[in-house]
Amino acid sequence: MNNRRPIRTGGLAAVLLLLAGPFVLDRALHGQASPVKSSLTGAVTYVYDGDTIKVRLDSGKEKRVRLIGVDSPELNDPQEAGRLWAFLARRFASSALYQKTVRLTRDREEVDVYGRLLAYVWTDDGTMFNEALVRQGFARAYLKYPFDEAVKARLRGAEDEARRAGRGLWREKPFDVIGPGEARARLGQVVTVRFLCARLFVRGRFEVFVPSAGDFEVVAPRDVLETFPGPLDYEGRTMDVTGLVEEFKGRPQVVVGLSAQVKAGVKGAAARPGPGV
Repeated sequence: MNNRRPIRTGGLAAVLLLLAGPFVLDRALHGQASPVKSSLTGAVTYVYDGDTIKVRLDSGKEKRVRLIGVDSPELNDPQEAGRLWAFLARRFASSALYQKTVRLTRDREEVDVYGRLLAYVWTDDGTMFNEALVRQGFARAYLKYPFDEAVKARLRGAEDEARRAGRGLWREKPFDVIGPGEARARLGQVVTVRFLCARLFVRGRFEVFVPSAGDFEVVAPRDVLETFPGPLDYEGRTMDVTGLVEEFKGRPQVVVGLSAQVKAGVKGAAARPGPGV
C-alpha cells in the first residue's frame, strides 16, 4: 500500500510518473487506477475464439493477442455444450471487435509461452472487452496468473454477476424462443429463432436462410452446412435456430457454425406458435 500523501501539483506528479519506470497510471483512459505499460492501438483482423484475436498494430505488424484474465471454452471441446458456447463466445467477440480499432494495454507479463501478446482490450467506447466477455457469460474469470489486483477484482465481480443472472455459461433455463420479427430487439443476446424457411440462396461462401416473414436471416458457411446430418432441403421447413443475434448491414442475423444450433421440422408443416411468428 502506498501511504504517501496525495500530490496535488500537476507538474510534480508528471515528473514522478516519468521516474516510475515503464509503468504508468492509465487512470484517465481506464476509469481505474491500474498499472499498465504504454498502450498500443490497431485493428482486429481475425478472431480465433472468445479470448484470442489477431490485431494489425498501427506499426503495421500483426500480433496474436491473448486477453488477460479470461478463459472462454475451446472450439474442440469434447462436449457438445462446450463447443456451442465456444462458438457463441467467438461470435460475440467477432461482433464486438472484428475490423474495429482497439486499444491494447499490458500488465506485468508482455507475452505468454506461445508468444501471444497479453493485453487488456479496450473498445472505442471505453469498454474493457475482457470484462464484458466475462460479464455476459462467454468466459470465466481466469485468475491463476499474477496481474493487476484491481482488474482481478473487476473480473471476479463480473463472473459473480453472470452467475447470479444465469447468463451464458451459467444458464440453466432453455433459451427464449422468438419469432424473426423480434430479432432486432434481441441484438447481442443468445436466443432461439423459430420461423418457416421460405427460401435459401448463396452469398459468397455462405448459405442464407430467409424466413417467410420478418427482417431477419440465418447465415451458415456452406462447407460447415455440408457436414450437418440429415437432409439439407430446409426450404419449406419450420426451423429453430439458436445463436447470437448480430447485425449485418442493418439486418439482424444469426450465424450458424454447429449442427446443434439447427433443428428442422417436417417439410410443409406450419411454424409452431411463438412471438412474432
